[in-house]
Amino acid sequence: MISLLFSILMGAIIGYGTNTLAVEMLFRPYTPKYLGRWKLPFTPGLIPKEQERIAESLGELIEKELFSCEVVSAALDTPEAKASVCAWLDQLIASAAASEKTPRELLIEALGEEEYIQKREDLSALLCSYLVKKAAQAKLGDSFARQLSHRTDEKVPFLRSGSLEEMYASTLGKLIDRELEKSLPDIVRQYVYAEAGAFLGTPLSVTMQKHESSLPKIKDNLWGLIHAAILGALPQLLSSGEIKRLVVNRIRSLQPRELNKLLKGLMKKELAAIEWLGALLGGILGAVTYFAGRLF
Repeated sequence: MISLLFSILMGAIIGYGTNTLAVEMLFRPYTPKYLGRWKLPFTPGLIPKEQERIAESLGELIEKELFSCEVVSAALDTPEAKASVCAWLDQLIASAAASEKTPRELLIEALGEEEYIQKREDLSALLCSYLVKKAAQAKLGDSFARQLSHRTDEKVPFLRSGSLEEMYASTLGKLIDRELEKSLPDIVRQYVYAEAGAFLGTPLSVTMQKHESSLPKIKDNLWGLIHAAILGALPQLLSSGEIKRLVVNRIRSLQPRELNKLLKGLMKKELAAIEWLGALLGGILGAVTYFAGRLF
């Protein structure tokens, strides 16, 4: 009985030791070892030796499998993703509601005064251009002229003639559009500067309190914008190979010791299971060897 237990114990120790050694040889040594001019076999370890290939493989795997459009889209469409983003938005809203600083002060702190002024002018010009373009597309002059013609019809009956009324409305609409084309940019610019100035100069806490009833709707709209922005940018981001480049460059930059620590941290349970599996198989082989010796 003692001989059997001894055989099992020795087999388990040998199995555990060989598997532990094999696991360590995956990671160590970190650099080639030489005996004179002769490089010792299995140096460096397999993982340090194949670090470049591992970086490329992991980068490709993460980009194609973990960050594919389908995977990210599915992840964004879950209630958990929306709840997480909304919780973050709630924190921003709470922080803004407690802040006595104005948006102007916060932007100057973040960008610097010169860049803030440049960004403000660029954004104002873009917004003015957009509003003027939308106003032109809306044909405000034609709409206003037709409304006016309906009112004047009551006082000037002869304008009720179809062709005359159409000519009157068309001529008046063109005149109004011409005047709007001249004066609208200045009007819109003054309006944008006035509204933007009022917003930028008002403490965030005051603005948040003023629009408190609209915050749930604003939060939903922001979630929609974030969702659309991520999905819109995702195909271009993935096709650019930027994610793979980031992963590859990061793994390449790791020292072998750091890569060792990272991979062991990820596979800690699995590596331990391999070592103890070696002990189990070694114990079984020790028992088989004992009984085989008794039989033969």
